Amino acid sequence: MVEIRRKKGQVTIFIILAVLIVGALVAYFTLRGSFGESVPEELLPVYDYYVSCLQDQAEDGVRLLGEQGGRIDVGEFFPGSAYMPFSSHLDFMGQGVPYWMYVSGNNMLRENIPTKTSMENELGEYVSARVGLCDFSDFEMQGFDVFVDDKNVQTAVRINDLDIEVEVLNKINIFKGNSSVVVGSHSFGIKSKLGKFFGLALEVYNYEKANMFLENYALDVLRLYAPMDGIEIGCVPRVFVEENVASELKDALVANIGSIRLDGDYYDLSSKGREYFVEDSGLDVDEQLSFLYMRDWTTRIEMYGDKVARPVGLQEGMGILGFCYVPYHFVYDVNFPVMVQFYDDEELFQFPVGVVISKNQAREAMPTTNGRNIESKVCEFKNQKVDVYTYDTDLESVEARISFKCLDAVCQIGETKLYSGEAVLRGEFPQCVNGFIIVDAPGYAQAKYQISTNEEMLANVVLKKKYNLSLDLGEVDRGVVTFVSSDYSVTVLYPEMDSIELIEGYYNVSVHVYDGSSLKFPATSRKECVDVPESGLSGMFGGMSEKCYDINMPEMDIDFAVVGGGKVQEYITSEDLANSKELNLNVPLFGLPTSIEGLAANAERVDDEIVEVYYE
Repeated sequence: MVEIRRKKGQVTIFIILAVLIVGALVAYFTLRGSFGESVPEELLPVYDYYVSCLQDQAEDGVRLLGEQGGRIDVGEFFPGSAYMPFSSHLDFMGQGVPYWMYVSGNNMLRENIPTKTSMENELGEYVSARVGLCDFSDFEMQGFDVFVDDKNVQTAVRINDLDIEVEVLNKINIFKGNSSVVVGSHSFGIKSKLGKFFGLALEVYNYEKANMFLENYALDVLRLYAPMDGIEIGCVPRVFVEENVASELKDALVANIGSIRLDGDYYDLSSKGREYFVEDSGLDVDEQLSFLYMRDWTTRIEMYGDKVARPVGLQEGMGILGFCYVPYHFVYDVNFPVMVQFYDDEELFQFPVGVVISKNQAREAMPTTNGRNIESKVCEFKNQKVDVYTYDTDLESVEARISFKCLDAVCQIGETKLYSGEAVLRGEFPQCVNGFIIVDAPGYAQAKYQISTNEEMLANVVLKKKYNLSLDLGEVDRGVVTFVSSDYSVTVLYPEMDSIELIEGYYNVSVHVYDGSSLKFPATSRKECVDVPESGLSGMFGGMSEKCYDINMPEMDIDFAVVGGGKVQEYITSEDLANSKELNLNVPLFGLPTSIEGLAANAERVDDEIVEVYYE
């Protein structure tokens, strides 16, 4: 009995030993490919090259993540519109970089911010898709056979502040003569600040979203470099050319946005005055940071107000002022992109955001903005279907952009598109009594169509074509030409602007001619007398007495004086415009005034003289 138990014990020991041996063999063959030291020395150069190739692919992916705002796959492109120029991507030196925050073409404020997890996943997918791109041809010429499994690949990535850990799980088989190895796991690290740069970028973005410091700097630039509210001393109209204002504003934005710094130790100020550009964000940035705007980036600058500011002081009854002044007031919409960049000598992480100024005001700061509509509340309730057809004056279909104005709100609706020869938009509008459909198309004047969308569901809108003609004022050296009709107006500062765009219509045409010679009017004094009621009882019964005042006018220097001009009413047909290349205006000339009274008389004479209009 004892012998039987002893034999059973021996059998049990053998079974345990067998299990341990089999387990050890399985573990050995399973894990031996996980460690570099298991690769035979004569095969090690091939394997080292493979790991180096994987590392190169990963580094390319890291570079793309930095250059493309934390994205390798930048996603679908959504275009902007003429009203809101931001697309979903900023074209940066030919490379599309997704906006982290922008206003879409339909006026929705949108966010598109990556996470560290999404970056890790995209980098892993990028490496997995490229394991088969490693070129072993040089080794094959030396007698090696290499087989890489590029079908069953998994890549794990961990992004840290100062490095990135990568593990690629796929098999590589290497053979040469009697030596062979199969390696199934490949781990390596990359020295990179991607994680740190991304964390800093998030902090800067959240600070901008909550405090809108970029918008605040942009408003300062607008107030300093663009005419907003003011008065200029002078006796001639001041003409503001929107294209020139926009150009100067872009140049100012380039210089000022590029000078912005956040509090930190990554810069030295050249002077105490540069402290204005240091934003007290509380972020304590310790890496190189720059804000970038380029004038050729898509930018919208709209200037609202009378582009021709007329002088006060020349009108009848105002000569007592003794001088002239020109008041002006403008309101702006300004939308432009800013690229935020963190960098050192080797790496870059950048992302763009959209800066929005509407009617001289920054957009509302929002802790959460994704999908938020920044239009008026009226525009949020588009529940009335209206079909809009757009034509030219020959009833040919014209594709156009459609917006809708109800009270003070302007809503972006969409665009008419050609279907079966008709340019039509079947869109949804807010319900509104006596609103206006606003239609814009390149080469045509803006058209307005009054409609009550709570009752009407169809609108046929006719657009008038613009014709560009050269402008000749004969012997006039300098003048302001204005064409005003019921639905269109244009002002030209001649000779700086030597052409004019007109549409068919009935115009009030006015021309003011100025001489640039400096005039000095000496100080004068004169007496003015008026009848005033007498004091006391006599005044109660209508008694009047004469009171006289001395009016002293100081010496005045006038840079420009009205020396000619006139007005006319003229109906201009589309045939006149289509068959002509030049518009000639024959303008009466008066000569230089010698006194302030003569200056006022010349200004009044413009209303009495006739301008003759000729076509060539």
